Amino acid sequence: MKRLLVAPPAVAAVAASLGLITGVSAPSAGAATGHRAGHHGGSTMHMSMPGATAASAARARPTVELHRKVVQVAIKNFAFSPKHLVVSPGTKVVWTNKDSDPHTVTSDDPAFHSEAINTNGHYTLVAKKKGTFPYHCQIHPFMHGMLVVQG
Repeated sequence: MKRLLVAPPAVAAVAASLGLITGVSAPSAGAATGHRAGHHGGSTMHMSMPGATAASAARARPTVELHRKVVQVAIKNFAFSPKHLVVSPGTKVVWTNKDSDPHTVTSDDPAFHSEAINTNGHYTLVAKKKGTFPYHCQIHPFMHGMLVVQG
């Protein structure tokens, strides 16, 4: 059973980093300004089922999109979707920020790094090098994703 809890953004960030919540959504802002417009007191948090952790989420099945020219990744509710993506070399991967807060797409090694992506903004990467590339948002370090280039 999921429970809904409202807490200040700082509490939401701490709870998310500890794996206590599965998603955080903030009120939407009108225009894509890069500012934190629309924050007026709280974030909505969805509590996860008992026993569900960040580790169990990491074991989720990957989304396999081999031999596609373009693959989309949404940044929504403070998460990358799909979280674990498998593509072929030469695939163009496009991350689109659907949150009211800015986010980055930053690999854990120095393979790639975006600037802050504002609401409805995009970051595009052509996956050339084969390998496994864990990544995160530098602004919200509890946000993680995985890009695998194979084939």
